[in-house]
Amino acid sequence: MRRLAIASWVLFAGLSTVFLLSCSQPSESESAAEPSRGQGLAEAPPEIPVIPKAPPSVAEGEVWIPPMPAMEEISPPPDWAPSGVETPPMPLTLLRLPRTNITRARYPAIDFHVHGRRLNTPQAYEELVDLLDRIGVGAIVNLNGGTGEELDAVLEAGQAYSDRVANFVTFSHEGINEPGWSERFAAEMERGFQAGALGLKVSKRLGLTAKNPDGSFIQADDPRLDPIWEMAAKHDKPVMIHLSDSVGRYYPIGPKNERFEAGLWHQPGDTSGNYFQSGPSREVIEQALLNMHAKHPRTRFVNAHMSMMYYDPEKVAHLLDTYPNADVEISAAVQDLGRAPRLWREFFIKYQDRILMGSDGSQNREPEDFWTPHWRFLETFDEYFYHPAQVRTPGGSPGHGRWNISGIGLPDEVLRKVYYENALRHLPSLRQSIERQLAERH
Repeated sequence: MRRLAIASWVLFAGLSTVFLLSCSQPSESESAAEPSRGQGLAEAPPEIPVIPKAPPSVAEGEVWIPPMPAMEEISPPPDWAPSGVETPPMPLTLLRLPRTNITRARYPAIDFHVHGRRLNTPQAYEELVDLLDRIGVGAIVNLNGGTGEELDAVLEAGQAYSDRVANFVTFSHEGINEPGWSERFAAEMERGFQAGALGLKVSKRLGLTAKNPDGSFIQADDPRLDPIWEMAAKHDKPVMIHLSDSVGRYYPIGPKNERFEAGLWHQPGDTSGNYFQSGPSREVIEQALLNMHAKHPRTRFVNAHMSMMYYDPEKVAHLLDTYPNADVEISAAVQDLGRAPRLWREFFIKYQDRILMGSDGSQNREPEDFWTPHWRFLETFDEYFYHPAQVRTPGGSPGHGRWNISGIGLPDEVLRKVYYENALRHLPSLRQSIERQLAERH
């Protein structure tokens, strides 16, 4: 038995040696494809994102702010092309985290950024007010009042609802290159104000779409716009202005761009809403915005989407510190503010008199996935919840960003200002309605 065992062990050892030697010898095809030990190293590791390092002048423990990525850092390889595969929906969160039960705004908020399209019948207003009651919104600014006959129809249909809906004249640059345009549009603004419109809305077409005859882009500090801004000051009406766009739209399309990762531009040839090659730089638009505020100190500007400078808190602070006629509102920026809740909570508290609530919503938005995240962000310290997605890609991903956000839990005295008190400075005619609603809640 012992001899049999020894013989079996010797046979097993011999076969094992043969097997290992055969495995260690590369095949003919492998020998041709792989470098020898003297020719190269193992396969290169996957690329790791570069983490910015502090400059030598920054001491250990000091705080510094990394610069924005350079364009070449975001650019894809020369031969790269989108695959056409759509980004799937966000995965479900596999964490048990506390959640505040919240369905309505704690106070009757004034939503300063709503696109209330087709508000040209009393029934349309009734349906909108029913939504506002369900989500706890005291009043809205309808930025789609239009001009001319469209504005007249909106104002007439909404007379009985003027305590809940503030209709704004909608700016249009059509005809801006024609003689006398400035005077004609300023006169239409004045007519709209006298008919009951409570402000002016300017969209990002100014700066990104409107062009001069030579093809250059018309910016907010263009002299032809001076009479427009001054007409608003003459009637003491706010200008709700959206200039520029999300910062990712100014960077090259590719996997390192946050907006591409979220699901934009995945189809070959799609560059819609990307300005890297087709538009002016964000720096040009931002400088024109500052110039506009400086040239028209009597005009009150409410800058939409945190002035589209949400990506750089110092820029927003500079705007508010330098120009007393500048306010900001938070619509379509909550998605980014909620990524740095501690920083932005301190910012909101510091600039509590200059920040307005806005949503960029409409009658078609669902309360649970759109309105409620706004209340959760402002009122609670809940963490890692879905942000209010402005758009959904074909694959179901939130096109603004594939991430979750956390709340900033504002103190009551600050929350009241953001929700309605700051807006009432611009819309004093709504005060009686808001006070009535506050009394009804107690």
